[in-house]
Amino acid sequence: MYHRLVGKLIYLAHTRPDIAYLVSMINHFMHDPRESYLQVAYRVLQYLKGSPGKGVLFKRSQKLALEAYTDADYAGSIVNRRSTSGYCTFLAGNLATWYLRKGRYLKGTFHKLKTRMFGPCKVLKKISSNTYLIELPSDLQISPIFNVSDL
Repeated sequence: MYHRLVGKLIYLAHTRPDIAYLVSMINHFMHDPRESYLQVAYRVLQYLKGSPGKGVLFKRSQKLALEAYTDADYAGSIVNRRSTSGYCTFLAGNLATWYLRKGRYLKGTFHKLKTRMFGPCKVLKKISSNTYLIELPSDLQISPIFNVSDL
């Protein structure tokens, strides 16, 4: 029962980013389900029942602006000491893409960035500790200039 419920919550998290982190935490304990974890899953269901209007909503906007936010930590998970990194992008104020990755990184390997794709964007070069040169899809017609600051 726990496995089926968590599977359905994972499916729901694709359109409800507000529960994504909690569902990922519940998913950590699939191999050893306990009553307390099931109670947490039930609390997520209660939250969903009480907030039917939340979720991904696309609104019409006059201003076509691209905003990107990113965050990362090094070995911050209290469960398995894994690092977490992620990003989300907004186009015209609407959530366009989001990504979360957990993994093991060796200290000092973040500067060895290779060209890679993140959603519709291609990271070309790391300029400084928090600035990257990216290539955007040409049909967006947006300049790839971003202000990066600690959030």
